[in-house]
This record gives sequence, C-alpha cells and structure tokens, in this order.
Amino acid sequence: MSRRIAIIPARGGSKRIPRKNIHPFAGQPALTHVLKAAEASGLFDVIHVSTEEPDIAAVAGAAGYVPEFLRDPVIADDFTPIRSVIGWTLREYDQRGQHFETAVLLYATAFFLEPDDIAGAVELFETHRTHPVLGVAEIGTPIEKLFIKQDGLLRTADEAKFGARTQDLTPAFQDAGAIGVFAAPSLMAEEDGSAPLHFRPFILDRMKAIDIDTEDDWAFAERLYAAGKNP
Repeated sequence: MSRRIAIIPARGGSKRIPRKNIHPFAGQPALTHVLKAAEASGLFDVIHVSTEEPDIAAVAGAAGYVPEFLRDPVIADDFTPIRSVIGWTLREYDQRGQHFETAVLLYATAFFLEPDDIAGAVELFETHRTHPVLGVAEIGTPIEKLFIKQDGLLRTADEAKFGARTQDLTPAFQDAGAIGVFAAPSLMAEEDGSAPLHFRPFILDRMKAIDIDTEDDWAFAERLYAAGKNP
C-alpha cells in the first residue's frame, strides 16, 4: 500500500496577513481547519506542519500534530518555492527512515477543503501517477476574454476573439490555493522547485477555491463561511 504524507506549510513570516497561518478563523487557529480535514480523510501515515516558528508548532501540537522537526529558517523566506520546501521535508523524513510514495500539499488557509476533496485528489493522482494533481477552480471567463492592462487601457488577451461566444473559447482555471498531490520521490529529486509543471486538474467548487493572500481575501472567506453556517 502506498505510504502517504500530508505537508502543511505554515511559515511565520507572512507579510500581507501577519501570522495568517494561526490567525483565528471561525474561532480556531487557521491551520486547524485543514488539519481536521486531513485527519478525517483517513489517508495519511504522517501529517506534518512545516514551520520554523515554535509558536506555530505549538498550535499544531495542540491539535494533535507536533512537528517531528522544524523547517530550516533558510527556506522560510518569501522566495523559496513551495515545492522546494516539500522536497526538503521529504528528505528530512527519509533521513529518519520514513519513506513515502505520495506527498500531498495542503495549504493552511484551505478553510473550505473537505475530506472528500482530499480523497478525490489523491485517488486521481494514484490512478494515473503520470502527472501531479492540482486543485483548481474554473474562473468563468475564457482565456481569450480575460483583460490585461496596457498603457492604461484594458484589452482582451486575444482581440481577434473579442466577439466570439464564450462557449466556443478556452476555459480558464485558477490555482485554488488548497491542495496539490505529487510523487514524493520526484519532489525529493527536484533541483528547481520553481520550474513549470504540467498538472492534472482536480476541479473544486468555486466556493472552496478562496486563495487567501490579502486582508480582503480573508474577510471574504469569513463572510462566505458565516453564510454557509447560516443559510
């Protein structure tokens, strides 16, 4: 049986939302939501919170997941690619005699991700194993009709298709900021964590795809969560 690890990156140096990975959301530290979803999926041999911060490690421990080791501060900056962090974590486990076939990246602010979503993404990857899987959501606007700003004016990406019907154009997807599934050995061997990859898409409901980077994103997620509790 495939050994699986879930890795939740939660560094302490978030700039736009200070300490966002443990900032309270719906009455709990942020990362506890995805920890509970990962646990409820029943899929993982190890669930690891990757952080350089003892305070964040303590929050993970209070939820039942004390990190076996802290992240090297050298790779806890704004520039280290997330895949490089996951690869480093896997190599650390490898040195401790723990080896995995499947590595699942879960974002600490994936508040709306459910156990069934995690199970579906893992199943999609393990059925094929030819490409990593990325949780995405369709944005509703085809690529050709997306606007770009040039010289102070908005132009569609493909002006030749300006009048075309939406259904005849190319659907566009965004990273949901929720989940990625990888072959663990590939990440361990990867030299450049920023190199482009071709992903197999795991399509999430748009209401679950709130990639939280700003205070506005956070406020929107809170309103959406409250609306779901009080329909």
